[in-house]
Amino acid sequence: MLTPRRVFIPTMTCLTALIISGCGATPTPAPSATTETGSTSTQNTTISEASSPSSRLALTYDGGIMILDGKTFEVLTTIDKEGFLRLQPAGDNRHLVVADGSNYTMLDLGAWTQEHGDHNHYYPTTPSLTQLTFPADKTGHVISSHGKAAMFADGTGTFQVYNPAQLTDESQNTASSLELQTVTLPAAHHGFAIPLDDDRYLVSRGTEESRTGAAVIDAQGNVLSENKDCPGIHGQAQAANDTYTLGCQDGALIYTKGTFTKVTNPQDPYSRSGNQAGDPDSPIVLADYKTDQAAELERPEQFALINTITKERTKIALPEGVSYTFRSLARGPEGSHLLLTTDGQLRFWAEDGTELGSVDIMDSWTESEIWQDPRPAIWVDGETAYVTDPATKKLHVVSLAKIADGTAEVFASIDLPEVPNEINGISRAAELVTTTEVDSDH
Repeated sequence: MLTPRRVFIPTMTCLTALIISGCGATPTPAPSATTETGSTSTQNTTISEASSPSSRLALTYDGGIMILDGKTFEVLTTIDKEGFLRLQPAGDNRHLVVADGSNYTMLDLGAWTQEHGDHNHYYPTTPSLTQLTFPADKTGHVISSHGKAAMFADGTGTFQVYNPAQLTDESQNTASSLELQTVTLPAAHHGFAIPLDDDRYLVSRGTEESRTGAAVIDAQGNVLSENKDCPGIHGQAQAANDTYTLGCQDGALIYTKGTFTKVTNPQDPYSRSGNQAGDPDSPIVLADYKTDQAAELERPEQFALINTITKERTKIALPEGVSYTFRSLARGPEGSHLLLTTDGQLRFWAEDGTELGSVDIMDSWTESEIWQDPRPAIWVDGETAYVTDPATKKLHVVSLAKIADGTAEVFASIDLPEVPNEINGISRAAELVTTTEVDSDH
C-alpha cells in the first residue's frame, strides 16, 4: 500500500511552433511553418507489472490535486499546485492535462495498459505532475481524436497539436520531449479545435466579442467547409460515425462527412446547448438546454438529446424545481444518459430517451453563482460512476451494472482529505479513452 504524500514539482516551459495563417476569408500572408521539439527533465520512476488493469482518479481542490486508486479508493498522492485547476484527458489513457490559466502541464496518473500480441500487460507506478509544460494564454479546451490532441489557447486563438502516443518514452516513463505543431486562427476567442482525419481540424470561429460558427481547415489553414450560423458557439461532443455536435445559442450544429446541419427548436428561439456529453458508439448526444438569455445564472429544468441521424434535438423536462450544472452530464453503459441533479439524485435515461430510473446519492444542493466554486461532479469508467460531494468532502462510487433494468447502487462513500472540485481519470474499461469534454458555462 502506498503512503499518501505531498509532491511539488516546479513547472518548466517548452516552446514549439508551426504557425499557420490564412484561416479566414480575408487575404493574409502565406503560412510559414516550423516544427520544434520541446524538452524537459523528467525523473524516472520505478515500474512494476500488475495482474489486472487499473483506473486512477484525479480530483482538484483549492491548492492542488489528489490522486486516488479507482479500485481501493486509496489516496495515492496529493500534489501541491496553486490556482484554479482544470483536468482534461491527454488522449493516451495514462496522462491528464492540467490547465492553470497560463500553462498546460501533463499529469502522469501512473497506470497504463500495453498490448502484447494476443494479450495485454498492466503497469502501475507512482503518479506525478511532470515537468512537461506548455505555455498557453488563457487555457481552455483540450480535445483528442484521430490519434492527435489539440490544446486551445483562448487568449491568442492558437492551438497546439501533439501525438498522445509520444507522451511515453521507450522506458515507459513520461517522455522528456514532445513535438508540437501550433496552428493560429484569424482571431483570439474562447474556442476549440477537434483533430479530424487527413490533417484537418474542426474549429470554432469568432473574436473576443462574438463567436459565430465553425469551419473545417486543412493543415495549411485553408477553409474546406464552413457554417456561420452558430451564434455563441460553445461545447462539443463526438458521436457515432465520426460525427460531432457543436453547441449554439439557438440550437446545435451537427458535422459529419464534410457537411454541417443546423438543428433548432422553433418554440424556443434562444435555447443554448453549450455543454454536451457524447459517446463515440452512440448517435445520440446529451446536452444542456437553457432558454433564459437574460439570466445571470440560469438553472435549467430541462435537458436535450441531439439525434445525429434524424437531425433532431428533443427537449426533456425534469421535475419542477430540479436542475443541474455543467459538471452534471455523463454517459453510461449501452449509450445511457446520466444527469446529476440538484435534488441529490443521479438520474438515468436509455439511449433513446426512455427514462430508466434514479438513485439517491446525497442531500439536495444549490449551484453557486461563481462557476469556479466546487459543486457535485461525475466521471464514469465503464459500469462505475464516481460522484463528488463537496458539501461532505466525500466521493460516492455507484454501480451502473444494472442500469438497463432501471437500478443503480451506491456501494461505497469515501471520505476525502480536501473539498473536491473537478474530477477526471484514466479508465480500466478502455485502453484508449475517447472522451467528450464538458466545459464551464461562462
